[in-house]
Amino acid sequence: MDQIEEVKRKIDIVELISESVELKRAGRNFKGICPFHGEKTPSFMVTPELQIFKCFGCGLGGDCFRYVQEFEKVDFPQALKILADRVGVKLKPLKGFTGYEEREEIYRINYTAGEFYKYVLNTHKAGEKARVYLKQRKVDAEAIKAFGLGYSPDQPSALVDYLTKKRGYSPKVIENAGLVVFRGSQYFDRFRGRVIFPLKDHLGNVLAFAGRVIEDRGEVAKYINGPDTQVYKKGRTLYGLDVARSEIKKAGRAIIVEGELDCISCWQVGIKNVVAIKGSALTEDQASLLFRFCSEVVLALDSDFAGDAAARRGLETMRAQGFSVKVAVLGEYKDPDEMADKDPEGLKKALENAEEVHDFLINSVFKRYDAETTEGKSKISREIAPILALIEDEIIKSHCVKIVAQRLQVPEEAVLSQVAKREVKQAAVQYSQEKSSEVRTGRVITEEHLLSLLLNFSPSTLQEEDTTAVFQSPGAKRIIKELQNQYNGKIENFDPVAFAKKLPDELVDLFASLFLASGEHNDPEFVKKEIESAKRNLAVMQIKEEIEKLTFKIREFESQGKQEEVVSFEEKLTELSRQLTKLRSESL
Repeated sequence: MDQIEEVKRKIDIVELISESVELKRAGRNFKGICPFHGEKTPSFMVTPELQIFKCFGCGLGGDCFRYVQEFEKVDFPQALKILADRVGVKLKPLKGFTGYEEREEIYRINYTAGEFYKYVLNTHKAGEKARVYLKQRKVDAEAIKAFGLGYSPDQPSALVDYLTKKRGYSPKVIENAGLVVFRGSQYFDRFRGRVIFPLKDHLGNVLAFAGRVIEDRGEVAKYINGPDTQVYKKGRTLYGLDVARSEIKKAGRAIIVEGELDCISCWQVGIKNVVAIKGSALTEDQASLLFRFCSEVVLALDSDFAGDAAARRGLETMRAQGFSVKVAVLGEYKDPDEMADKDPEGLKKALENAEEVHDFLINSVFKRYDAETTEGKSKISREIAPILALIEDEIIKSHCVKIVAQRLQVPEEAVLSQVAKREVKQAAVQYSQEKSSEVRTGRVITEEHLLSLLLNFSPSTLQEEDTTAVFQSPGAKRIIKELQNQYNGKIENFDPVAFAKKLPDELVDLFASLFLASGEHNDPEFVKKEIESAKRNLAVMQIKEEIEKLTFKIREFESQGKQEEVVSFEEKLTELSRQLTKLRSESL
């Protein structure tokens, strides 16, 4: 048996997804909150029959491999390995996957480099300066081990010599991993003379490294990060997530700090559910990654981040993802690292008493401008209007408007007017985006709804001409044609799994979506009414289309003076109008 099929056969997708999504039985399927986008009403479906999932909110769907790829943010070979390990299948070397061998080699090199850096820090005499530095920064042995810290000797080619001469790697492959730079005719270690922080994914794979100088003389950059490679992309990972993921799940929230030492300092004082974004703004990829483990975040960033436009865009990103967002006020301390050192209990209290994000943003704007001057009021208005316009909860929005009006000493109507102007602009942009992505007509949506119901509850009727005649969309017609061909016109014991396996590849996703869409219904009377309603709606659409064509023809004949044809078509138009009236009355 093909090893991919063997893994897929042994995986129970419901059991797999249940580990990260709370699923509830919905008819023949299971239903839950989608882990890939923020939603309040469950639209994420899993079918044990087809062993697939489908979200009707964001549109994502597929099999067990696709789920792991999207959930763990890995490529197919990595997803296959994760699932194979889960069910005890020993994989053979994979062939035919572009770049797979190169990525695996980078993972191996990074792991080996990490072990080298750790050895130098913990054992070699060359690491003595780094050990002293970390002791001064109050980074203890437990943290050094948990986060895998290391040290790169202050020599031109200590790592490259080790990797080439002792481990047999080629300099070019080491360069592709971002560990060295090529200057003139020689390779030099990228991170020489720096404390090393391994940058790992949430599964613990070493993707890249960051390095910090021990003595900051201003001659070189204090921090440097590895470049983008085949396995590492800036803004897609969260530092410390591999260490903190279980604590984040347990707490139901994550503490977000800016840098590696902020993260480690918090961890050392008992704040274990902490990650670092390595910058002031959370990216969409980072938000999506973190949302798998919690739905609440507390930001504990540097004291000046509130004025950073990029950081505030990051806040909008988190709210759009579905996070509940709060912000910790650090008071006199410039960052969590300093506060963890000087006032650890105060830091814990600041995290517990974190401000709701809207209150924090409003306060931060008022701190930067003088609300007593005309210029200050103008600047506050320009910055706060878009913040208020993005608040979806009308009660919270009304509360914030009232607070802003009081602090500006203006009527609430004035603030609401500015917010309304902003909302109109945002609505126009959103409408434009929605219209540009609108591709499905009402007829197609209705046909797919009807076909979904029939596939689940009355597949045998799809061999009847009066039922199939209402379908016009190419996708629906092809599904029905395949069904009739496979069952030779006798659809008695419909097996969706066997049917899906014989479908052309381009129809599998459509069939899976249709089959999942109505599988949760279990009331026969409700299903019957839904089928009748969908058929009636399609009949109404058909008659309206015919009326539109006849009206056009009548105008054309009138312009040509063909009165006899006009009379004939008007009679047909009258009959169609009667049919339309009858159908509409039946729906009442």
